[in-house]
Amino acid sequence: MPAYQLLGGKYRDEVRVYCDCHTEAEADPIACADEAERVVEELGYDALKFDLDVPSGHEKDRANRHLRAPEIEHKASIVEAITERVGSRADVAFDCHWTFSGGSAKRLAKRLEEYDVWWLEDPVPPENHDVQREVTRCTSTPITVGENVYRTHGQRRLLEEQAVDIIAPDMPKVGGMRETRKIADLADLYYVPVAMHNVASPVATMASAHVGAAISNALAVEYHSYELGWWADLVEEPVIEDGAIEVPEKPGLGVTLDLDTVADHMVEGEELFDEA
Repeated sequence: MPAYQLLGGKYRDEVRVYCDCHTEAEADPIACADEAERVVEELGYDALKFDLDVPSGHEKDRANRHLRAPEIEHKASIVEAITERVGSRADVAFDCHWTFSGGSAKRLAKRLEEYDVWWLEDPVPPENHDVQREVTRCTSTPITVGENVYRTHGQRRLLEEQAVDIIAPDMPKVGGMRETRKIADLADLYYVPVAMHNVASPVATMASAHVGAAISNALAVEYHSYELGWWADLVEEPVIEDGAIEVPEKPGLGVTLDLDTVADHMVEGEELFDEA
């Protein structure tokens, strides 16, 4: 039977995908807006994410995690350019990669309240949940956390203390499909949606989609490899089409590794497992 059945059945036939976008001029608001528009119009995604921990040219010392006012304004200009360009055609999130101090994260989040931000991800380092709670509570900008917090026990305080608006477990790292389901059930008690972090192969991406089908509070699954031309070739079946993953009815995950493609992209010295 399909994997989602082992998790209790499904709420939906397809799972929304958000595309993690990049551009060579990652600090240029117009270049980011151009790429956002291209991904929406040419690739068919209606959910995007861009990095916000990019150099602004105004830094004095990035190691101290403090954001000066010109740096905050530069980040706001990126958010403004992207959200205004795609408008209502796409939801747009922004990732900070645990870069900022608590005070700077608060100031940044409040500065972005006037824009249509889907969520602001990982604004502070992941270890201190008390600081994370205070950042989330200080702003109406939705805050997302979770990819570097492990197992249900690791996510518990974030949810019980309402220190997140959206939880973002990484299914392969957090403990697998059943553990992610447990986290989603806990999040549902606090009416928190789940946006699964995912920088994985088509196999793990499809596994996340099965989880996303089986939980009521699934928001989206991340896709991080849109610039990697051979990513889709790793399996024989299509995975992402028109910004979504249709959950297969075939047994298991419903995808088959293309071993020839796998072999073409293995690191020197690695070998395929020989069943003989």
